[in-house]
Amino acid sequence: MNRKTSITLHFFFLSLLPFITYGQNSTCPPNLDFEQGNLSNWEFYTGSCCPTNTNTNTGPLAGRHTLMSGAGVDPVGGFPVVAPGGGKYSLRLGNSNIGAEAERARYYVRVPANQNNIYTLLYSYAVVFQNPGHGQTDQPRFEVTVFDSATGVPAPCNDFTHVSGVGLPGFQTAPGGVLYKPWSTASIDLSSMAGRTVAIDFTSGDCALGGHYGYAYIDVACNFFQTHTLYCPDNPTYTLSAPPGFQTYEWRDASLQNILGTNKDLTIPTPTTTTQFAVILEPYPGFGCPDTIYTTFSISNMTIDHTPDTALCSGTSVQLSSGTNSTSAPLAYSWSPAATLSCTNCDSPIASPSVTTKYYITITDKDGCDATDSILVRVDEKVFAEILVADTFCAFDSVSIINDMLNPPNSDFRWNLNEDYGTIIHGLGNDTIIGTWPSPGLKKIKVEAINGLCKANDSDYVYIKEKPFANFEGDKDVCVGMPWTLRPYPQNAIYEWTIDGQSISETEFRDAFTLTWNTTGEKMVRLKVINESGCTSFKEESIGVHEYPIADIIPIQAEKLCKGKEYELSAATGYRYAYSWSPPQYFSNNRSQTVTGRAEKEGYVYLVVSNQWNCVSRE
Repeated sequence: MNRKTSITLHFFFLSLLPFITYGQNSTCPPNLDFEQGNLSNWEFYTGSCCPTNTNTNTGPLAGRHTLMSGAGVDPVGGFPVVAPGGGKYSLRLGNSNIGAEAERARYYVRVPANQNNIYTLLYSYAVVFQNPGHGQTDQPRFEVTVFDSATGVPAPCNDFTHVSGVGLPGFQTAPGGVLYKPWSTASIDLSSMAGRTVAIDFTSGDCALGGHYGYAYIDVACNFFQTHTLYCPDNPTYTLSAPPGFQTYEWRDASLQNILGTNKDLTIPTPTTTTQFAVILEPYPGFGCPDTIYTTFSISNMTIDHTPDTALCSGTSVQLSSGTNSTSAPLAYSWSPAATLSCTNCDSPIASPSVTTKYYITITDKDGCDATDSILVRVDEKVFAEILVADTFCAFDSVSIINDMLNPPNSDFRWNLNEDYGTIIHGLGNDTIIGTWPSPGLKKIKVEAINGLCKANDSDYVYIKEKPFANFEGDKDVCVGMPWTLRPYPQNAIYEWTIDGQSISETEFRDAFTLTWNTTGEKMVRLKVINESGCTSFKEESIGVHEYPIADIIPIQAEKLCKGKEYELSAATGYRYAYSWSPPQYFSNNRSQTVTGRAEKEGYVYLVVSNQWNCVSRE
């Protein structure tokens, strides 16, 4: 059914607010509110008036379907071109040109299939009309049409046509006799369209004779009326606010039996439990049917689930977040200290402290409730890495390697010599280490300096030269005056010998040297080998020079014996001496220090004595 009122169309401002009653949360359809900053998801048409004939799908045409932003106001009505509180963008339908033009914007809304309660779209509007005084069928106009997109069947009580004229309720007159209406609100009841896709058309048109214009602004706001949450139960009263712009309001309790107030806003004693309220909205004539919507008041304590305590490296930044769970928007934020924050009144400032800092956040909701908490940001001092090491070393040398930069105390240093089989032999974790490599070649050194989250890396190379092998062979013990053979390890190098009591002047390799000591004792043999790279190697070893044992036969009885008579002989005592008497057949045991023999014939007895170093004496 079309309801017509006598209205002269010049300017119309519309704000859609999707709404589902009984506390159900409704997701805003994509870009219904133009807050993507573009006109996507809408369809746009042009045509002529009157009646409006806008069947040409042109897409958005500049000057006829225009996305508006900023703080500008309409030059006739003086109200904003973007609805206050409705977002950053609005759509202007039409322009101030004449010529019997008409423009249409369409959006498709899918009504949930399980929607059994009231499902209402609320839109706020402000209208400005030229009034040329033509017949009603030729006047500028604005139309709202709602229908099932599949069948074309209109949604009940949702088709409105507003025609320019005098005596319109809620309208004011601008200079020149132009009519305008400040912000008002109307509703579109889609309860009967559950499970269907509904097309909503907004159309503006000039006068039919082509001499007067009409245009509209559409501003969509996806604000939900149904749920209010209070976070500070200590407040003695609370104010509920209905959508603005209806002709009358009637607040009731959830049972609808008791009237609580008849203004747009209702101030009540703060409930102690979750409570539901209803408001009956009566639109201005021609802009919808009376509607009842519900709001639920609930009490909870506002909490802050902020960014946890964190750390960063000096010279870097971190984004903090208040993380409040409050739905009582708008929220006011206050961060401190301010000096190192990108903002102090936003939800998520960027902090750039140079030292460890505790930041405090206070959040205040629209009801004056607030919560305060703090975030500690630990700042780790920067570290630096720069390796200082000499260019060349010999294999197996102890190489001193330094991170030659001043760093904070307790910094950790992670060295890596392993890529080339190097070994850290001292200073693990320190800024100075001692390392060594067993093989020649170019070796890579890496270090990572670490202080908490701060890290720095450096790498360098050192060349390791081949090391000679200092070695020789020879017996560890020798008897005094006996020759001792020294056999060096062969290599292309210079040999430097240092020997106690002896001298070898040759510096080139020779297979063997023969040495003799005429005095006893420990004799040190030292070898220094120098190769062509200048690398040296050392070896020293002690040689024991020992005395000969005493070989002395001691008769125990007279030397002249009768044939067949037994006799005893003894040898001098010595540490770990070994004895051998001969001829062996004369003795029952010829290996003892004292032996017993039998005189069979005249002859000589011999004794051989050796010590532990195989030095031998004879008697």
